Amino acid sequence: MITFNKILVPTDFSKGAEGAYAVAQKIAKKFGGKIDFIHIVPTLKYVNESIKRLGVPLDMNKDVYPRVIEEAEQKIDKAMSSYIVEQNRGDHFVKVDRRPSEAIVEHASKNGYDLILIGAKGAHETKMLRGSVTERVIRRSKVPVFSVGDRFNADDVKNIMVTTDTSELSLASFPMAAALADSFGASLTLFHVIELYGSISEDIPRSPAKGEAISIYEAIIERLNNYLTKRKIENIHVQRTGVTFEDEVVITDGDQSRTIPLFTKIEKGVSAHYEIENYASDSADLVMMATHGHSGFAHLILGSTAEKVAQYVSKPVITVRPEEKDFEEA
Repeated sequence: MITFNKILVPTDFSKGAEGAYAVAQKIAKKFGGKIDFIHIVPTLKYVNESIKRLGVPLDMNKDVYPRVIEEAEQKIDKAMSSYIVEQNRGDHFVKVDRRPSEAIVEHASKNGYDLILIGAKGAHETKMLRGSVTERVIRRSKVPVFSVGDRFNADDVKNIMVTTDTSELSLASFPMAAALADSFGASLTLFHVIELYGSISEDIPRSPAKGEAISIYEAIIERLNNYLTKRKIENIHVQRTGVTFEDEVVITDGDQSRTIPLFTKIEKGVSAHYEIENYASDSADLVMMATHGHSGFAHLILGSTAEKVAQYVSKPVITVRPEEKDFEEA
């Protein structure tokens, strides 16, 4: 089962960053995990602010860094004490780096985090739905990234949307989606778009008796169960109910099991990201997607659909990078 034993919350102490604190606490409370905070300010900002305060000449190591780090540590202590209960409170880190996004990604990767939970926007407000640091973290991180706005309320999550192009790579986010749906008491919706100019689902045989949408739907459910079996995720499987497009995710916990409603939505449209954005805006509370699907340079860049969704969908987004073995098999 997916666990969230270690959650990393980057912060610049802005209102946008604060939006992630309560969500991290809710997830940690459910899964019994620890929450660490990290604060990184670009080196250039340290220099500019310190010159104004101290004048020149100055010794960076003696005059600048200790003071700024001390101030940041005090702010982190206050934030963690205000938002995170003691049993879920982990460590905090303050680092000086010229590229905050890279420092966050590196820290998360080297220290075995299960999730990066970051505010969609930080102190540098932008008209884009996600700020530049958040966008770069999403693009580069091998650790799942959950980006939330300052108005997000975990208690309002009723439907989690999981996008898929029917490939195994695109199903990498499903186990985490199931865990979060279980945590939030939400339903799941598998969402696939048949693009007018060609989709990977074209390789799925169409049954004349069933039609295109049902043929794709049945193939997605079959591939999803195969994916869970191949990844040895034995406590999650999809159970057909006999009602088309309406099934159940069964989660086994020891001798007990519980179910999550699973809906499958097949849409036709000019582009996948446009249809995803439309559905998410009207019907989903949280969007989950793999960073890569059938297309794209898997080891180099974020998949084109995932990148556009992360940039333009207004709802909270969680991106999950497939494992290396998933890329090799694909």
